[in-house]
Amino acid sequence: MYKGIFFGGAALMVGLLMNQADAFAQDKNAAQKERHREKKVLKMISEHDGPVIGIHHPDVTATDNRAGFETGHVVKLNGTYHMFVNEMFQRPHRDLRIAYWTSTDAAHWKRQSTVVNSIPGRTPDNPRSEVWVNAVVFNEEENAWNIFYVAYRAGDSTRGEIAGNDYEGRIWRARSVKKGRAGIAGPYADMGIMLQPGNESQSWEGQQAVASFFPYKAGHTWYALYDGHNHIPKTGWPTGMAYASKLEGPWERFPEGLNPVELADVFTENEVVLQLKDGRYLMVFDSFGDQEIGYSISGDGVHWSRETRVKIQAGKNIWAEAGDHYTRTPLCAIEEEDGTFTVMYTARGKFGDKNFYAVGKCSLAWEKEEGR
Repeated sequence: MYKGIFFGGAALMVGLLMNQADAFAQDKNAAQKERHREKKVLKMISEHDGPVIGIHHPDVTATDNRAGFETGHVVKLNGTYHMFVNEMFQRPHRDLRIAYWTSTDAAHWKRQSTVVNSIPGRTPDNPRSEVWVNAVVFNEEENAWNIFYVAYRAGDSTRGEIAGNDYEGRIWRARSVKKGRAGIAGPYADMGIMLQPGNESQSWEGQQAVASFFPYKAGHTWYALYDGHNHIPKTGWPTGMAYASKLEGPWERFPEGLNPVELADVFTENEVVLQLKDGRYLMVFDSFGDQEIGYSISGDGVHWSRETRVKIQAGKNIWAEAGDHYTRTPLCAIEEEDGTFTVMYTARGKFGDKNFYAVGKCSLAWEKEEGR
């Protein structure tokens, strides 16, 4: 049993607060049991009429964003929504930059700046030909904002890899130059790689890992959800966990057996976590299903329930295409003062004769589960 894991000259219990490694091994269903006791599920209660940022948004056309948006994260600070999002300015999922947008109502958005650019030329030798933002986190110890993003290289066909796929994801951390919460707008400076392929990689992670990274604090410990995927032979998209005593690391993976986390049978990606006002933790993520996202609940930030899917478009307002991978990425689930959750997300729609990954908005709320 993993009673303790050591790094940096100090012992860090994987359990931390409850000896979580042993508890996890003994009862992986703890979070799911809590979920059933809750007897409530998230349901969509309202939705914006069409995208909030679409193909004809003036800031989209002004910056020559041709394919739309993908991963990202939205935080709310002093009544303003701050969105850090990938813009696929040329080919979808190939030519990317990380942009910063703001809004006072989550419906009307203004582009402010480009935060991180990729290095042009997608080749096996270019480790930053794609940059995918995953998380924006304020670190009290540094008194600064941190951005975490993934950078990939392309596959090398001469080595039997798939040229069009992503390989050897590395998680970069960038920190705001201006101290304090007011520094969220940047600029940001790269501080180094937090997690990458190497001797500590686990068998389930595959050739794409590390594929995303979202850190959050539970108790006195930082945890992170990270993803993997194997191209050859093709496997699912599992999720694992890592931990650290400080946000800047060093980060250690949970041992295999605890990793990967049993969230879904085939696909979870781009997880976003927030702590609820009642102390629990809510995770939203990419999932299968038409116009759906997935979510999971945890009482301690470590034991997670199996996914529940929720529709985020319905009725006459469905603008995202049907299919498991077209409603792509929830960017947030912000708990508002009235108890509802503002969800921003990206999804692909057909606008005239063009495909475009637009940004949508809806509100979710807890409702009694049917049949209860």
